[in-house]
Amino acid sequence: MIEQQQSVRTGRTFGVTAELKPTQRRNLFNLLHSEIWPDLCDVLEMVCIETETALINTDPAERIKVLENHKMAKAAWQLFEHMQNRIFLESQTYEMSVAKKPLIPQMTEEELRIQSILDATVPDPAEYGGTQEM
Repeated sequence: MIEQQQSVRTGRTFGVTAELKPTQRRNLFNLLHSEIWPDLCDVLEMVCIETETALINTDPAERIKVLENHKMAKAAWQLFEHMQNRIFLESQTYEMSVAKKPLIPQMTEEELRIQSILDATVPDPAEYGGTQEM
C-alpha cells in the first residue's frame, strides 16, 4: 500500500466561508448518500467516545482537569451533531437546486367547483373568491 502524506487543518483556511460552492454541496450530497458516510460517522463518534473516556479516567481529585475534560467531551459531541446537521442541510440545499419542479397546472374555477362537490374537504370557490393553488 502506498502511504500518502495527509495534512491536518489546525486553523482557518484562506477562502473558506460560510457559503459553500455548488460543487462542494454536490460532493457532500454524494458523501452523505455513499457507503463511506456511516464509516465517517463511526470514526467521528469514536473520537467523541475517546474524549468521554478521558473524562471518565480523570482523577476526581483534579477538579480543574475534570472540568476541562467535561468541556472537551461536551464540545466533541456538539461538533459531531452540528457537522451532521450541516451536511444534511447542505445536501438538501443541493438537492433542491437540481430537483426538477413538477409543473402543476392551476385548476379553473369550474374545476374547483366540481372538486368541491366531489370532495367535502375542498371549499367552494365562491366562499373564498376564486381560484386557489392545490
